[in-house]
Amino acid sequence: MMVSKNCLRFGCLAGLLLLINSPVWAQEEAGLHPATARAGRVFKIYQFTPETMPQIDGIASDWDRVPSSYTYGTTELNDTEDGHGTDIDTSDIDVTVTVGWVKGLNRLYVLYQAYDDFWDFERFNPQGYLNDIFELVVDGDLSGGPFIYNPLLPEARKWGASPAHVQNHLAFSGYHAQNYHIFTPPVRGSWTLIWGSQPWIATFPYAHRAYSYDFTQGEAGKLTLEFWITPFDYAPVEGPQQAKASQLVENKLIGLSWSVLDFDGGERDGHYNLSHDTRMVSDASYLCAFRLMPLEGDQVPDFKADWSFSLIENRERTVAFRDESVGAIESWHWDFGNGDFSTEQHPLYQYPESGVHYNVTLEITGAGKTDRKTRFWEVMIP
Repeated sequence: MMVSKNCLRFGCLAGLLLLINSPVWAQEEAGLHPATARAGRVFKIYQFTPETMPQIDGIASDWDRVPSSYTYGTTELNDTEDGHGTDIDTSDIDVTVTVGWVKGLNRLYVLYQAYDDFWDFERFNPQGYLNDIFELVVDGDLSGGPFIYNPLLPEARKWGASPAHVQNHLAFSGYHAQNYHIFTPPVRGSWTLIWGSQPWIATFPYAHRAYSYDFTQGEAGKLTLEFWITPFDYAPVEGPQQAKASQLVENKLIGLSWSVLDFDGGERDGHYNLSHDTRMVSDASYLCAFRLMPLEGDQVPDFKADWSFSLIENRERTVAFRDESVGAIESWHWDFGNGDFSTEQHPLYQYPESGVHYNVTLEITGAGKTDRKTRFWEVMIP
């Protein structure tokens, strides 16, 4: 985690170190995961391929391929603040949430679908309506701990009442985990309020969204919201130039949870959340563990050639080739682009000259099938 000049000036460094060293979200060891919310249960994030990734248009059909085991509904929620507990009347509010990812993109894709018997919006209008909210919190590197109020600045909780509140907001709030108060539906052209000092995380190219609904204030109906966001390990007030996006890789655990704030005519009817602890909104130690899952079987090709390569340090003009093909492979045939060949699965090859681009091809065979993968001009020998 990076530390800004503002943090040093406002004395927040100790608070950041407290978060970095939080034992609650220590990295996985011996097959254990660090989650505390939901008794350590691990939820799943579906992996899309680049060819099947959702188009953000408010139409949910892109998600039809996702197995139902990736979708979490109203029965998973608990109203830990307004008295309903897990006994939630689905004729009043009924929601489903599905989360996806794409290898190579540090984005989380979310499909939120909700039925409400009274949609309350226009939060800031003179009538005083409050907005129904889908509140999403993400901690992409499991750093855990408070992320809204610095525990070393107790005066920070006094909204606008002390310089400490401003200092906390500018140098701490939302830096290592992010809270999105998403308006359902959007308000005056705004789709979310970022509880933190970095509203830029909700703008393109760091986020994108689309809605579909046909109700008006006070009516019943169904809302579909599709969006993607970019989690950040470090998201400073200064902007994206100094930010560090969370790296999303297969089988990684991240911290994630959501709340549904349901207002009916200006009065809050419930605060339903996946963590079963409303402290999730400001302390990442109360988020749930979500795993970035490998591709499901229907997304994995039966037989496909693929490979990668890397230059070997301290060995002049030497390249390590790695087979990454899929299927029941019986033989490999590498064409190094200069008339030389290999039948090894993972060959190591020393090129005879430097300063040349090579077109390298791997051909695989097996079970009566053949496939090839060529990388054009990618293997360059310095």
